[in-house]
Amino acid sequence: MLVVTNTIRIKEGYGKQVSERFAQAQGIQQMPGFKRMEVWLGAGAEGEEELKVCTVWENEEAFKNWTASDSFKQSHRGASDSRQYMLGAALNQYELVVHHADDASKGS
Repeated sequence: MLVVTNTIRIKEGYGKQVSERFAQAQGIQQMPGFKRMEVWLGAGAEGEEELKVCTVWENEEAFKNWTASDSFKQSHRGASDSRQYMLGAALNQYELVVHHADDASKGS
């Protein structure tokens, strides 16, 4: 299992606006190997907010297929419009090595 995080630095006050782009995910759910996406909003450095977009994939190949897909290109159209409040981004990948779940999800 692979987790990919995209940590996006945003000018303070624009985090909710940027997160709404991810609420309308376009095509990622239909990609083979896609498991889930979560978007987290928190405080960043002074005057900034931080949006962390976490996607979970069966493997790295599934993620690479997403980034090479037409759906990916379409979902990232218009991203340049947000340059006025986007301050930077960092992409990281992690392999799942330990997992615990709450008791309620263990019975399912």
